[in-house]
Amino acid sequence: MAPFLPLLVEDPEVAKIKKLVQDYFAQGNHIKALEVIEDSISVRGKEKVPGMVHYHQGSFFYEQGTKTENSDMKFPFLLASVECFSQDLGVHAYSAIALLELGKLIGSVSFYRKALNNAKEGLSFIASFGGLRLSEENTKSNLENVVLVAESMIRKLQGRVRSDSDTAAAESMIQAADTMVLLQKKSQPKLRESKIRDSIRSDPDTAAGKRLRSYWASMDVESKRNFMKISIEKLTAYVERLHGREGLDALEQVLDSAKINRKWKFWMCRSCSQKFYYPKKFKSHLEQEHGAKFKPSTKKHMAQMVDEVWAGMISVADWEPVDAVAAAEMIKTQLEFVKEFVYENGWSKNWPLAADEERSKLLKEIQLLLVSFREHKILSCSIRDWMMQFTVKHLAQLEISEHTLTGCRLVETPQSICFLECHELNQILYLLKRINCERVDGTELVSKATDSLCGRLRVKEKIEFDHEFSFMLLDKRLLRGKIASYDDEGIIDVFDQSVHYTKTHPQGDDIITWLLDYPLLDESFEFPRSIRAHNLEIWVAVLRVIHFTCTTLGTKYAKKLQILSYDAALADAKNLCILEDERRKNVPEDQWNTYASLLCDKCDKRLEIDGGDSHTTKLCLCAVRDILEGASHPAFEFSDLEDCLTLIRGHKNLNDDIVLKSIDLLKSVVTNKVPVADSKILLVENSRINLLNDLVRLSVFDYRAYILHLLKRFLRDELDRVVDMDAKTKLAAAQAEHLSEEKQEKVKKSGSNKKKNKTNKRTSASMSSRIDQDDVHESSVNLEQEVTPPSPKSREEDSTEPEGTLSSERGRLEISSNTKSQDEATKDMKNMPGEDLLSENLESSHKEATRYNSALDMTLKALLNIKVLEEDLVHNRQPFHGNLEQVPCALKDFFSAVVSEQIKEDGLYSYLLSNLLASLEEVHSLSSDADEVVVAILEFWHWWKSPEKESLVTRLFTLEEYERMSCTRCRRKPNYPEQSSYGIVMAANSIRNLKCAFANMKFEDILKVIRMEDEMICDAKTGGCGKRNSVHHIISRCPPIFTIVLEWEKNETETEISETTNALHWEIDISMLYEGLEPNTNYRLVSMIGCGEEGEYICLAYKRNRWVSLRHETLAEEGVGNWKSVVRICGERKVRPEILFYEAA
Repeated sequence: MAPFLPLLVEDPEVAKIKKLVQDYFAQGNHIKALEVIEDSISVRGKEKVPGMVHYHQGSFFYEQGTKTENSDMKFPFLLASVECFSQDLGVHAYSAIALLELGKLIGSVSFYRKALNNAKEGLSFIASFGGLRLSEENTKSNLENVVLVAESMIRKLQGRVRSDSDTAAAESMIQAADTMVLLQKKSQPKLRESKIRDSIRSDPDTAAGKRLRSYWASMDVESKRNFMKISIEKLTAYVERLHGREGLDALEQVLDSAKINRKWKFWMCRSCSQKFYYPKKFKSHLEQEHGAKFKPSTKKHMAQMVDEVWAGMISVADWEPVDAVAAAEMIKTQLEFVKEFVYENGWSKNWPLAADEERSKLLKEIQLLLVSFREHKILSCSIRDWMMQFTVKHLAQLEISEHTLTGCRLVETPQSICFLECHELNQILYLLKRINCERVDGTELVSKATDSLCGRLRVKEKIEFDHEFSFMLLDKRLLRGKIASYDDEGIIDVFDQSVHYTKTHPQGDDIITWLLDYPLLDESFEFPRSIRAHNLEIWVAVLRVIHFTCTTLGTKYAKKLQILSYDAALADAKNLCILEDERRKNVPEDQWNTYASLLCDKCDKRLEIDGGDSHTTKLCLCAVRDILEGASHPAFEFSDLEDCLTLIRGHKNLNDDIVLKSIDLLKSVVTNKVPVADSKILLVENSRINLLNDLVRLSVFDYRAYILHLLKRFLRDELDRVVDMDAKTKLAAAQAEHLSEEKQEKVKKSGSNKKKNKTNKRTSASMSSRIDQDDVHESSVNLEQEVTPPSPKSREEDSTEPEGTLSSERGRLEISSNTKSQDEATKDMKNMPGEDLLSENLESSHKEATRYNSALDMTLKALLNIKVLEEDLVHNRQPFHGNLEQVPCALKDFFSAVVSEQIKEDGLYSYLLSNLLASLEEVHSLSSDADEVVVAILEFWHWWKSPEKESLVTRLFTLEEYERMSCTRCRRKPNYPEQSSYGIVMAANSIRNLKCAFANMKFEDILKVIRMEDEMICDAKTGGCGKRNSVHHIISRCPPIFTIVLEWEKNETETEISETTNALHWEIDISMLYEGLEPNTNYRLVSMIGCGEEGEYICLAYKRNRWVSLRHETLAEEGVGNWKSVVRICGERKVRPEILFYEAA
């Protein structure tokens, strides 16, 4: 019986990491996913993080790279995906395809080669499978296409151009492959036109800006100076009100850092969240803790640049050729004199020169190349040492030893190269020309991307503190005008706040422009969001690019070690031959061993030791094989060990001279490879350093940029509050003055006859209309009744007035509660000769404005009765994060008052409603339709955002709908794009007719039947047949709020209104209206806007388990009862329900 294999139990911590990452990416919260991955790598190490986690991260980066149109950003994301995919052991073509895309992006042969090698490795791995599944067949096909495209592009870029038809075919195949769409690109939330009504956008902040500028101009100098001092206590309370505990923690972090470090700027590691205040320490942290530096097994063989002293000698002399024979004679005969030669910057004028134009030309070329190497930081010690060996060998032929040259200091200076002859200089020049000074690796794109991102964080304003850190002191230059230069230092100074602005004289109102300008760090980042999240995606991508570069460095370093090991094997072979020569001196010729047999025996001995498994043994076998074969270039690997040994043993009797000649040839070739290898290593190392510098720049964070938006909003709100208080004070004073004048006038005319009384009422009404305050008018009427005893006629009229209002509830639902004095005043105006037309125009204009006021008032009441909306407002407590120039100031004021509960203050609701109406009229065409008012508010409300979420409207109201049609004739299934709306629009008469025909039909069934009539034409222009087909409505998610708009003919009878309202229901299941939803996706009616017979609007809301009606321009409410009572009242008063707001149950 076979033994049981032990089950591999996954580490619970690993399983938790995998699930967290998968869930966060599935939810679209890539910031959290990246944070989890970086935390895991920091704690466990990259090698111990599950491969699937690397795969998910690579998928995200690949998606970002393919989605962005910015080539500067595309490069780091794609290359980061390659690095992540390399950590995953799964079978896929994504890494090869990403490398191919990188090759296309920057036209790099290097990346095409990497793609080619990657694809071939994948194909080799797949070839080892017994059988292939469909997905593996697709992967194989894609890898084959990558090989075809990469080979064609390499030929093309290297100048070997031929027909590209195969390349084009392969490219089209790759673009069509499933793997090219690694992840479904999620559509970004966009602001789209509503299906209910088109809306008009304008610049609503113009009025607000003028209001603030006007008030700023009226402020005295001391008030302006004090305005620049921000109380930490007040700011803290403001932040708590807006952001709660999260905001307080963020602000405390900012203030503590400022107080302790006296710097606004710091460097933050996004991998482990550590902060640094010095870039060198931070760079060292990245290299030591996060793999941002390649760590070789030994530093001995790592490429090193020449020191600055030797490098500085290259460009300071004329590089004139030296007469080597004469110089050698001087060394032999006047060695002590030669040792005393004076070298200035490494060059001596005492050496005899040679008039050799060809040598001079060659030396100039060598000098230019060396200078270029120095500028590009690839002038390695191996290049210097390699050139020096030419001089040593050349002068050795003139009987000058290396020891003597060292005593003459010739090996310390580049002037030694000037001793060489033309053939030696040509050898040097040939090799130097093979060295590339630049590497096409895309790092310049990363630098450009970094430049664009870092520029957003630069701040011009200095922000200081007082000695107690109880006040922030804004830059005094703001009082004098615009600030031109950036403050990149970010140093914090402390001052006496009482005298800090004493010598600063405010000029102009540029500070108001500054207040209204709310620049964000990027499209989604602002206080109090976690600092770590700032630039996290590109930061991690660049770190992965550095890891990829370090891997490349490791490959280059391994290649150099391979060359050195091969060179050591050649040296061993040469020493073996020399030892045999020494032995031969003491033994007869018949006991001599051939060099080839000795090399063969050496290979056998090494095989006995390690069986050919060690790297050193393999390179030894390669070297011996190449020597005996007479190879012109070294080969560092063999396909089969036995074949290699057979070849070696077959050359045991090879002539010794041939062996020696082959060793010297290979030795020369390998020696030349070392400086080239070092230059490549230095090129890659330079790329790593540049990338690391970019990462350090990306890590910079300036707390000022983080809180500047907050400070501006705080100051703006403070100034708005002061302006509002000033306006209220002036309004109260005007009302008091007006009432005082009116009272005095009425006291004078007390006891007058009815005609005079009517005249007083007309005067009161007209004055009220001039200041446009209904409450002032009502107060004046009440005051008049208190002062003047009413006549019998007026008593009679007063007693009959309740019949039109209190006897039914209709009067309390109307917007216009015109008093008797207004009616009489209107009659008097109509009776005035020549003013009939004017009176009619005024009445019509007033009525139209009143209807719109009614629609706006009731719309706001209906919206604020939606529980999920109210909770969202209170929870976020942070109104407008967008550009305030696109949001009416009055709308901001209104909802700010709602959030702060100041709306309940006496008279404030009416005041804010009036301001909002005036503000909307400036930017929106005057409308009396409730649906247009709803759209106007929602469109402006799109600017209500939170840092981590979509706009409030998108999140709560917007319905993302797909319409699908399957043609019953030609079977085509066109895909139409996703559409956004705020709700659905239904004809009231269609609902009524269906309800009358089918009395037991539910409301949602009625809506479904009506929507079944929607049809689309199978478009013949796109290959369709022209037949009309039914439309299927699909939504991907359910918004918390579902809106239904009813369209009326506006001439319905009381019966028709009752029948329509009776068809409505307070609970509906929208899974009946849309496909793709779970059954019983229920919504409940929470508020409703209706239009009365005279065009006035009312709001009916469900509050505290009963329906209530809400009064005009107040927050008072009146009980209605249950839903049957709502239906009854709508019929009795001819109230047509127009807007229905349903909330998810």
